[in-house]
Amino acid sequence: MLNEILKKNFLAYSLNFIKKKYKLLIILLLVLIIFLFAFMFYQDLNKKNNIQVAEEYTKATILIKQKRAEESKLLLESIINKNHQFYSPLALYLIIDNNIDLDDLKIISYFNKILKNNSIDKENLNLIKIKKAIYLINLDREEQVVKTLNPIINSKSVWRKTAINLISEYFLAKDQNAKAEEYIQLLMNTSQK
Repeated sequence: MLNEILKKNFLAYSLNFIKKKYKLLIILLLVLIIFLFAFMFYQDLNKKNNIQVAEEYTKATILIKQKRAEESKLLLESIINKNHQFYSPLALYLIIDNNIDLDDLKIISYFNKILKNNSIDKENLNLIKIKKAIYLINLDREEQVVKTLNPIINSKSVWRKTAINLISEYFLAKDQNAKAEEYIQLLMNTSQK
């Protein structure tokens, strides 16, 4: 009996609440529906953008195979400028690997643009920094190599040992044994932890 009274009171209270807040509930429902459609539209737009960038990347690789470097360069630069978390770095690597752009300052600026991309996770950014350092090593730009690798070396990144090893090998190759020894010691201390 008490159960029936509670059910009846709850039902009456609920109906009364709905009658009083009818307009508010309709507005909330409309806002929820609008938000849902906006979210679905954003997801669809994002998916279409990803497909478009992937198609551009594929087209650029085909143009490279057809020895149409200038056309592929324009497409790859466009992809880099779109700040896509996956295809922008790949576009840069394709430019470097195929010697599509030989302007070192431009390549470095592409690296810097990609490293400013907030959609790329920290560890992948560290990997890109290591690739930038390798590019800079080939140009023998010691100061920039150190500046690029030090944030990784001074972090707890999974790429830390790789960065230390890379910079120590760089200094050994340049016969700067004192600098190399500092990094080798750092590497040995890291390995002991």
